[in-house]
Amino acid sequence: MPPKSNKKSQVSFSLNEQEKTILTKQSFRQNRSVSQIMRFAIKKYLDGLENSYMKPVEEDSVEQIFLKLGSQLAKNADILFALNLILAELELKNEFLFFSHLSDNATAITGYDRFDLLNPDFLLSRVNPQQDPQKIFAFPHSSSFWEHDFDFKKPDGEYSKTRISFKRSESERVLASWQFLPDS
Repeated sequence: MPPKSNKKSQVSFSLNEQEKTILTKQSFRQNRSVSQIMRFAIKKYLDGLENSYMKPVEEDSVEQIFLKLGSQLAKNADILFALNLILAELELKNEFLFFSHLSDNATAITGYDRFDLLNPDFLLSRVNPQQDPQKIFAFPHSSSFWEHDFDFKKPDGEYSKTRISFKRSESERVLASWQFLPDS
């Protein structure tokens, strides 16, 4: 019987040029293990955060990092879903803001595929026509925080009261929380 080895096996694969550029500036001329790649990617992300309090993950192994990240993501998803709250990032085009990213819970909350909601024409067609959808998504150059209440048409034809709160960050990103309000 061969002696037991304490060696851990690794899975390696090659990255294409675009993946190499995205993950790190270090040389990836050699194949790297998945754990090395994940460490580089997570470190790059954490190093890019603006404030030290934003660095929630400090673990020794990739497995511990994934366990902690998974736990945080699951807890955040539960909270967002319970509050009927969608997180979004928006892009500025021609003085109007358009969704460029929506959290995964957008489909469950709105009833529409989140990729349909990324289409500006589709989204604006669901805003109550008695309200000015152009005004809701207009970019105010003088504010770093603003919000609008508006009625949003669900797939069943009924309107839900919603509130979207926009925040322009120091890095000029526009982020938003879009909440579907309970009926009063």
